[in-house]
Amino acid sequence: MGYSWTHIAAAPVGDANGFLISVNMKATAYTLDATVPTFGARHVTCTRAVVGAADVTTGGLVLVGKDLAGSVITETLAVGANGVLVTGTKFFASLTSARTAGWVVDTGADTLEIGWDAECAVATGNGTLHGIVINTTAAGIITVADARGTIAVIPVSVAVGTFYEYDANFSGYLRVEPAAASDITVIHSGSMPSSYSL
Repeated sequence: MGYSWTHIAAAPVGDANGFLISVNMKATAYTLDATVPTFGARHVTCTRAVVGAADVTTGGLVLVGKDLAGSVITETLAVGANGVLVTGTKFFASLTSARTAGWVVDTGADTLEIGWDAECAVATGNGTLHGIVINTTAAGIITVADARGTIAVIPVSVAVGTFYEYDANFSGYLRVEPAAASDITVIHSGSMPSSYSL
């Protein structure tokens, strides 16, 4: 069996308004400011800021996008109260559309922000994590996890060129997240992006 690889050159970070900053929340579809997060697949987040009176009836935010394998996925987020960040559970590699549903919007120009969190999947579905190569000395721990939990934690200050061989099956998704500016290559099967750097 052959493997693919994902290069990670920095710690993934979240962006609370990476997909959209709407200064006038509306009960309709939005034109997104961006459709792809900075790397990999991310959980979608949303926050609203109430201007004037709170909306009479709150509803959901319906998301449509794709996972890393290119399959269409959907998720509905229950938008929170004023200033409350809500985070989804599915990993989106891209976001095609976002629209509100079931809202009765007050006359105030509420702000809605749609972004992504810092958790980052390098593969979705099921597959095998063959190993991880340390390209530069790890400046922080590196957490490896799937839908079942933590697979491994690589410690700080690992020597350049170290290869961690796992040959472990992952389920649901594969997250490999440096806590600092590490440079690593993940060798795995399953869906994946090819490179990430800031």
